[in-house]
Amino acid sequence: MNEAQTRENLIDDELIKCGWNINDITKIIQEYKIELDDDLPPFFDRTKRFVDYALLNKAGNVIAIIEAKRENKSVGSAKTQAEYYAKRIKNAQGFAPFIYITNGHDIEFWDSENYPIRKVLSYHSLDDLETYRKRNDNNIKLSPELLNPNIAGRYYQVNAITKALETLSSKQRSIFWVMATGTGKTRTIISLVDILLRQGYVKRVLFLADRRELARQAMDNFKEHLPNQSRERIEADSFEKDKRLYVSTYQTMMSLLKKTDISQGFFDLIIADESHRSIYNYYGQLFLKFDAIKLGLTATPVDFIDRDTFQFFGTQNGNPTFAYTYEEAIKDEFLVPYDVIDVKTTFLTDGIRFNLLDKQEQERLLVDGYTGEEIDFEGSSVEKMVKNDDTNRLILTTLIENGYKNPLTNLPAKTIIFAINKPHAHRLAKIFDELYPEHNSQVAKVIVSDLNNTDELMKQFRDESSEFNIAISVGMLDTGIDVPSIMNLVFAKPIYSKAKFWQMIGRGTRLYDGDFKKEKFVIFDFWGNFEYFNQKPSGEIPKETKSLHREIFEQNLELLKHLSEENAVTLKNEIKEHIKSIPKNDYYVKTQMATLAPFIDDFENNISRLDTISKLFDSITVKNYSELRFRLQTKKLQTYKSIQDDEKLQKSIEKVVTDVLRLQRTITAVQANEKLLDEANEGLFWLELDFVQINAVTNIVAPLMIYKSKNDETKEYHFDLKDAIKSKTDIKINHLSVDLKMYEEQIRKTIQKMVNQSPTLQQLFVGATLSEDEIEILKNELLQEDIEVEQLSQVYACKSKDLVEIFRAIISKKEYKLPHLLDNFLKTHALSSNQIEFIRAIKHYIEEKHDITRKDLTQNPFTRFHKAGIQGMFQGSLMNELLVIIDDKENVK
Repeated sequence: MNEAQTRENLIDDELIKCGWNINDITKIIQEYKIELDDDLPPFFDRTKRFVDYALLNKAGNVIAIIEAKRENKSVGSAKTQAEYYAKRIKNAQGFAPFIYITNGHDIEFWDSENYPIRKVLSYHSLDDLETYRKRNDNNIKLSPELLNPNIAGRYYQVNAITKALETLSSKQRSIFWVMATGTGKTRTIISLVDILLRQGYVKRVLFLADRRELARQAMDNFKEHLPNQSRERIEADSFEKDKRLYVSTYQTMMSLLKKTDISQGFFDLIIADESHRSIYNYYGQLFLKFDAIKLGLTATPVDFIDRDTFQFFGTQNGNPTFAYTYEEAIKDEFLVPYDVIDVKTTFLTDGIRFNLLDKQEQERLLVDGYTGEEIDFEGSSVEKMVKNDDTNRLILTTLIENGYKNPLTNLPAKTIIFAINKPHAHRLAKIFDELYPEHNSQVAKVIVSDLNNTDELMKQFRDESSEFNIAISVGMLDTGIDVPSIMNLVFAKPIYSKAKFWQMIGRGTRLYDGDFKKEKFVIFDFWGNFEYFNQKPSGEIPKETKSLHREIFEQNLELLKHLSEENAVTLKNEIKEHIKSIPKNDYYVKTQMATLAPFIDDFENNISRLDTISKLFDSITVKNYSELRFRLQTKKLQTYKSIQDDEKLQKSIEKVVTDVLRLQRTITAVQANEKLLDEANEGLFWLELDFVQINAVTNIVAPLMIYKSKNDETKEYHFDLKDAIKSKTDIKINHLSVDLKMYEEQIRKTIQKMVNQSPTLQQLFVGATLSEDEIEILKNELLQEDIEVEQLSQVYACKSKDLVEIFRAIISKKEYKLPHLLDNFLKTHALSSNQIEFIRAIKHYIEEKHDITRKDLTQNPFTRFHKAGIQGMFQGSLMNELLVIIDDKENVK
């Protein structure tokens, strides 16, 4: 499209959606004339003296201009021209208008005298722009002196707020805080919001949480600490638009946006509580929709593959705006430490095996109709595939016998048991009542999402005078619940997410000095979670979730590679129709319209790049899961048939036939196709169909999948076999709450790279004195890596602020000195390839662990090279020379 078409087809429609009447010349003037002067930008075309759109305020002044470019032209090309127009308008009316530059798809917004240019989703409303205008006119200054210490006065909270104010004052619009659970994240946020509202820096704030309970708690906190600010908890598909503070869940806000029109500048600040990967995967549209300052909060930064938290919040080199870790809070005595007792039962460790049961148990199972062969379950299957009551008894009796008790009542202290699923939670409660009937079902209760009295149970559990001391939960109490007197946590389920793991631990870390003083809490781990995270500190990185529409699209692309020309035409038409169904008003899709447009305008010439729009299919609403799942399976069947992969084809046919067999024949719509379904029950039928025939049958059968019966073929195993405690040991925790403080680790890796590559730094290894010029080079290298001398001093615990002294201290450490010495060792000795690989493994170990000893060289991973480690790889003087390097005696502390 040329510029005129871009305006008519794309820009005009978008302006109308944003509340601008393009036919009202008191609101918008198109082709607004500019009086040129002699101060023209280089290469300025004097015939270009008209602004494409001038947006007017109520006084008739130009509050914003829009500079349009043709659809395929970069918006950046118009920046100089638009800035000149804004300056000329300022000369005439006294203030510079805001600037939009667009090619119809991409829109960039520029408050040219106050902020750098930024990409936005759409155009602001007049009210949004007036708010921005007033803020600029007030020339607001942000200072930590404005802080109310009664809301958040601890030193680290003051530091967090100070860092945030400095970030905003430097014109940045993203903030990311890492604060350990229990250190008062919400109060710190409220204190910051208090400053920003009082100073008029923001007008409306949206606080987002991932559960209703957390939203309710946040609302209570805002009410307590900012009682004079108007507020609303958004819980429905409408809300009052005259408040200052809004609290909601991500889910509610997503639903609200589908039904209520809200301008993109309505919220000035969006706070994302517990920012982690799933938030961006499922609710990232909220952040795309609103042109707001973003503030993310998390207790555990996690290194994500495709949407890194740090990157999302625009922080540099993986450094959060502020961090305060659990270890620091323990040291400062703002949180309490914990002990971990690893409890292994025979069944949870070894599984349930028929041949390992005693004869009496075996006979009982045989009488009940089980065969010996089918009683063969891994430990990981317990409570998932097979239920065993006595295992649950051991979990509960271990808690009662070994857990902390309330010294006043002798009842168990406040406790959370994390159960595998809801049936497991209810089983635990039932067995507790059977074991301890004297408590009249008052002590242990289930809190799960589908109960109609959840809020009442939460309130009761918080009440220190209540007998309800053991909350058995699935999901509800993993995060956010604030009960300082919790003394026992029971992990009765496996955890694989690092973020979730630390959120759960955080339920017990808060200080308590009420009826008794809490100095520690205890965690009973029945599933080896601490062992797992000791061995794998990052936990499992969840795989990217793809919608069925995306999977079908990607399967079509694969199928397209193997079809005849005639069949390919049919599939291409299907793909084109599928592309048309992508919702163009979806917030994420709007950000990608420049990428999508070529496939709509000129499909044939862009087929080779179809994979670039795959992710956009996630935005299509899945209305019939069963139908789409069946269609995906027949697509795979067609693909395997085309590439002649008989093994995969057979499995695919089996899945298709299984679905057909599960159709309920009593349903009228199913009965109407009985003859076809009788044929489709056989695998040979699908094997003999060609591409066109499979499409035809699929189009008839797929819509019937809504009448598929539930798969109840899985046999239910529920036993009461005698389990036993196999071991009960204290666990040493050798991982940190923040992945070795990721932001510090990033600095370490950067310095290691500099040590390896900088000739200036390497002179320090031989004790050379650096010249002023060389020191300046070092400073510039640090500046390029966005590292300050003060940061360097803190990370390496160096008291000096002198750059050379800091670097001398750094390179004297094993992690930097040894790689340099090992490189010299490699250069001066003729070694075998295995020996060279062994030396490289030492360097990698030092890089990861920051230290190494002789003993380490006789253990894993070095025993992979030889069972005796270094002693099997090197002998005599060669080994002694290498050990001298490893010992590094001059620097041993």
